[in-house]
Amino acid sequence: MNNTVTKRSKLLRLAMWLLLIGAALAPVWLIYEWYDFAKSMPDRGWNFQVYRIIGLVVANLIFSAILATMAILFLWVRLAKSLPDLQGWHLQKPESEFRASDAIDGYSFNDYLAQEDRVFQELDAYINGPWASHSPGDYSRYHQDSVCNPATIADRNWNRSHVLRAANPIGGVLLIHGLSDSPYSLRTLGQRLHAEGYTVVWLRVPGHGTSPSALAKVVWQDWTAAVQVAMQGLRAELPKECPLILGGYSNGGALSIHYTLCSLEDSSLPKVDAIVLFSPMIGINPMARITRVYHTVALVSRNKKAQWSNISAEVDPYKFSSWPMNANVQAWAMTKTVEKKLATLEKSGRMAEMPPVLAMQSMVDSTVVVPKLITVLFDRLKSESSELFLFDIDRVDRLSNLFNLSFEKKIFPKLKRTDLPYTLSVLRNSNPESRQVLVQTRDGESWEEQTTDMYWPESIVSLSHIAVPIPSDDRIYGTSEATADTGLSLGSLTLRGEPSALLLSSSLFVRCRHNPFYRFMEDRVVGWLSQTIREQTGTRNQKMQV
Repeated sequence: MNNTVTKRSKLLRLAMWLLLIGAALAPVWLIYEWYDFAKSMPDRGWNFQVYRIIGLVVANLIFSAILATMAILFLWVRLAKSLPDLQGWHLQKPESEFRASDAIDGYSFNDYLAQEDRVFQELDAYINGPWASHSPGDYSRYHQDSVCNPATIADRNWNRSHVLRAANPIGGVLLIHGLSDSPYSLRTLGQRLHAEGYTVVWLRVPGHGTSPSALAKVVWQDWTAAVQVAMQGLRAELPKECPLILGGYSNGGALSIHYTLCSLEDSSLPKVDAIVLFSPMIGINPMARITRVYHTVALVSRNKKAQWSNISAEVDPYKFSSWPMNANVQAWAMTKTVEKKLATLEKSGRMAEMPPVLAMQSMVDSTVVVPKLITVLFDRLKSESSELFLFDIDRVDRLSNLFNLSFEKKIFPKLKRTDLPYTLSVLRNSNPESRQVLVQTRDGESWEEQTTDMYWPESIVSLSHIAVPIPSDDRIYGTSEATADTGLSLGSLTLRGEPSALLLSSSLFVRCRHNPFYRFMEDRVVGWLSQTIREQTGTRNQKMQV
């Protein structure tokens, strides 16, 4: 820590100690004034004393708020000190990473890919150099011989952007992954869409796929700029008549909506014909806003770990296990920006210009606020082709007393409208005695049912935020049978012990990592895209004839 930062840290610490002392003395001062007021009532003017007491009450409330804030900061620092030590990948990052300022006139997606090459060359230099001694053992994505090595566990390094071109494309799809994630999360969907005839681009969003430190430094404007570059690159790959489709998972969903709204404001940006979302981050926990002060906490405490909410062993080859506070800050800013843009578009009476949207969402999601997806986005849409598809929990009777059903109070009232401006579909149990599922689709006040031959697996009671876009036969996040040949079963870990014994989050052992209904969902996505694009093409042809 340099001298300037050290002096600033000491001054902030002194200021906070003075505020803490003031906050502690404020109640004593107020009690004394009340006592003095009671003694001197006959001798001194009422107005003077009353105003003085009111002033002291206000001052006491202010100092009490400061005291509470100080207590929170103290606990924050204590929690940070209890975290494991930071490693090289928490402190260093490739310096060639894309920034929004790089996207000057003439900058293309090919330039982005070339810049990404330099980023991964720098990453390799860290892995083979200063980080080599930081990652002993078989389970580290930063160890060349590890089973977690992202460059060897799959057919390619899916932490990187990738392009699959169709010989005679029927459209173009840009797939955008989620926060702390990588293009791998939408790998299977993209491969299916390419087989259907689409040219597919998987974008590695800046700050991802390299080291957690990169996510600790990135800003959301870097993400949106990269999406614009990728969309312009995809448009250049395709014939003019080919439709453009955005597919976004989690934070990639927010980025997809953001780009679409920007394209309605800026005619130079390629227009979007359809959007497919998976667990979209349209709303997140408001507590994420509080983490904006992490810089101050780290500076005052002189502890860099205060910039992290979680430090874990990096065992996942395609998703960071450690979580920097900056990720919360940027995600909050991203979602609020999208929310404001949607409100502005609605106020101007232009929501009909939004392309059709299909969203796949688990009713139970600890990452995003599901009701926000309904009220902020879907309730505003005008396209009858839009669809919200919800995955309910496994409501088989013998497990009914084990479920936390609090989510129902927040979601179900939002779905009671009989005049929904979109199609609502829900995958749920066919009856309380069976794990077999059916799909119910809302049509006014009635529901249409589609029977299926699918069942909830014995070991899964609900999907999760991260499970939706991952198939059960995924070689890393799938079932134990699917991951048997890789040696890395992140979808079916069975280690037992005290949670504190491992540098791994307990959610890694509990949270569902794959979707048992993925193939059904994938077919529905492909079918929806085909129908939506066909309808839009017909509408455009009719307008041209007129």
